[in-house]
Amino acid sequence: MTATIRALQNASFTTSKLTTKNESSLTKRSRRAGIYSAMLITDALAVFIGFLISNALLLDQPFASPGLKLGILSVPIFLALALNSNAYGRSALYKSIGATVRSIGSLFATLALILFILFGLSILKQHHPSFLAVGFLISSALIAGGRYVCHIFAKRTLGPNPLSELIIVDGVPHGPIFDQPVIDAKETGLHPDISDPAMLDRLGNLFRSIDRVIVACPIERHNDWALVLKSTGVTGDVYRHYRSAPAEANTIGPIHASQVKPLTRVQLWLKRLMDLIIVSIAILFLAPLMLVTAIAIKLESRGPVLFRQQRLGHGNRLFHIYKFRSMRDDLRDLNGDRSTGRDDDRITRVGRFIRATSIDELPQLFNVLLGTMSLVGPRPHALGSKADSKLFWEIDRNYWLRHATVPGLTGLAQVRGFRGATMTRADLEQRLASDLEYIQRWSLGYDLVILARTLGVIVHRNGF
Repeated sequence: MTATIRALQNASFTTSKLTTKNESSLTKRSRRAGIYSAMLITDALAVFIGFLISNALLLDQPFASPGLKLGILSVPIFLALALNSNAYGRSALYKSIGATVRSIGSLFATLALILFILFGLSILKQHHPSFLAVGFLISSALIAGGRYVCHIFAKRTLGPNPLSELIIVDGVPHGPIFDQPVIDAKETGLHPDISDPAMLDRLGNLFRSIDRVIVACPIERHNDWALVLKSTGVTGDVYRHYRSAPAEANTIGPIHASQVKPLTRVQLWLKRLMDLIIVSIAILFLAPLMLVTAIAIKLESRGPVLFRQQRLGHGNRLFHIYKFRSMRDDLRDLNGDRSTGRDDDRITRVGRFIRATSIDELPQLFNVLLGTMSLVGPRPHALGSKADSKLFWEIDRNYWLRHATVPGLTGLAQVRGFRGATMTRADLEQRLASDLEYIQRWSLGYDLVILARTLGVIVHRNGF
């Protein structure tokens, strides 16, 4: 158990009002990101400089061709292998030896791969092995030195605990407790109301810079808090009482909460990088089509070209989604209270075509560019969406778990054919099961597979 858990079990609380994002305990995530970046840069420089030094030792010319070319070739391969081996994970901050070994191991694998490629292509020269050996030894020493400096800096900057933690006290006694940030749910007006999107948005924004949340509350509210924490993608524990054991995890519903594991910070960065690369190319390629669509919409009916609607996204935070307007402006449904029907009289002629061909979704490429959406993920729903006359979260509490990752322009549910209006309970359950399965199985390769399969369902019988 951590000191925070022991404090929860052995002391009562002194609570405070909600702190600002500028407070030191709430900025550890950005500090860690800076240290991770510094590790990555110092590792890359260590590899490159190591080969320049090998040039100086073997040829008396630091910028000679052999070492320079090998250094340039090695850096991207090395970084890819090091990232994949978790050489920049959270443990690298305080357990520097293990992370350093993984980084040096990635360098060794890189040079072995290069040697194999040079041999396979029959371009291996006599001096290559010596440059690789000397470069490896020097770069390894530089990597170890750089990691040691980053390790010392991390301890001084982040203190004994690299995580930003928050304690929420909801209806239990409180008195003094160390220097952990503690807030009283009642005083700050916080409650785990899963039927209130505005409250979920508030909690999502509160947890945006938090790594771990500990909630102490009466037993009747522990299930709601557990669901809120899981759906916002934050690690946490819920206590029935501040002197008792953590709440049971198996009370959240038919899908075990532990099965839905939010993406790690590194995974989110990799997903974001892939999104930016692909969406930048897609916007350039599809710009003419979007321009023609905008003109057609403007010529047919009065009103704005884009339809803007508030929806819940990653961490239960509200954002505005963009679409090409496909309905008459005077009949638009901002809350999504009415599902679109096959012969819906609100849809314009242009709107019917762009909905059937999914062209109306193209402005969401800009949502991806802004970071409020991803190319692949659970589709974000309108706040008023209903199935069998019930709001989605009233049908299944696990609905909120789909917000543990970034919403997508397409998703596993869509490529399986679950798209269009969600009219019945079965419609929602099929989509939700696919969304939660996607979160559990996520990988960059899986995203690419779903993107490829999306091409086959752009035009769909339920696209109306």
